[in-house]
Amino acid sequence: MVDKKLGTIKFEYKILPSYNSYAVSGAHGGLNAFGEVVVNFFHERAPIPKKQEYQILNGHMQGAPILEEKKDTIIRDVLFGVSMNPATARSLADWLNEKADLYDEKLSQQKQGVEKES
Repeated sequence: MVDKKLGTIKFEYKILPSYNSYAVSGAHGGLNAFGEVVVNFFHERAPIPKKQEYQILNGHMQGAPILEEKKDTIIRDVLFGVSMNPATARSLADWLNEKADLYDEKLSQQKQGVEKES
């Protein structure tokens, strides 16, 4: 709804049933043929072993595996990608930087509080 007298616009957020939240380790991307910024978000993890072998002593599995067959790499599961125009990308970058700065401020305040208590 646009209020022309006050120069405001109101948005209502609706959460879709298909909404998901993801843990993101990083992103990869660039520009597409239309000049949009493309970002593919990924999550890093250790590979899942193909095989593991454990020693059994008195009917109980012992600690770490004695043999493990797995890839010697780190897996990057690409979760989803987004594309946006450069103005939106800049706005998103500003918003993310603002939140990171806020985190830094709160962390600094916490450290100062701990130092005062000591």
